Amino acid sequence: MAIDEALLHGVQNGAPPVLRFYQWTPACLSFGRNQTARDIFDPAISRLHGIDVVRRPTGGLAVLHNRELTYSVAAPAALLGGPRQAYRAINRALLAGLATLGVDAILAGRDAAPTRPTSLQPCFQAPGEGEVVAGGGKLVGSAQCCERRTILQHGSILLDGDQRSLVAYQMTPVMAEGGGTTLRSVLGTLPDVQTIVAALAAGFVSVLGTRLATSGLTGSERTEAARLEERYDSDAWTWRR
Repeated sequence: MAIDEALLHGVQNGAPPVLRFYQWTPACLSFGRNQTARDIFDPAISRLHGIDVVRRPTGGLAVLHNRELTYSVAAPAALLGGPRQAYRAINRALLAGLATLGVDAILAGRDAAPTRPTSLQPCFQAPGEGEVVAGGGKLVGSAQCCERRTILQHGSILLDGDQRSLVAYQMTPVMAEGGGTTLRSVLGTLPDVQTIVAALAAGFVSVLGTRLATSGLTGSERTEAARLEERYDSDAWTWRR
């Protein structure tokens, strides 16, 4: 999370837009920026199972980052027409990339989530408008923030497993109705991560009309991420609400 925010700050200060893909080791439970987690999720249970816990700089509900692939985009909001337009454009790019893998997916409509979600629910219990759904369930969960006219949008692409298992880390587990859809369940097999990343990157190229160049973190980005890591590693941030 510190790296994602460091990339956001870099773009705010004139660096080129960034598309990033990564996975989590060990598995991690992440909360949305304003999600209530204290007295709902139990940090002792997470520690017992070797699960990290972090609070994201973006919104949304709890996600268990295990057997999934995370994407991250930092870009000037105006480049994609504003925050709402950027959200739609990024999800269309994901949709195009998944299509090249053979995934029959669509973007959820306005009636996708008729009831207001609560902090007890997993992110993948129900899709929000514009999110990627396949096989009757949510395949990609995304969240966004916009600061100084720059957006950070990141999200989780489920590869395997069941997101309903994250309720095991709640103090009083509440049965979740839906655990999302995975690439394995949709395709019957799971492509290797490099193939998935290449397909998704191609989707961004085709939909957004951009060119991509592989790059690592710059020295200033590493320094900024190290500075921010202290906050993301603190209980004061993770369990602030």
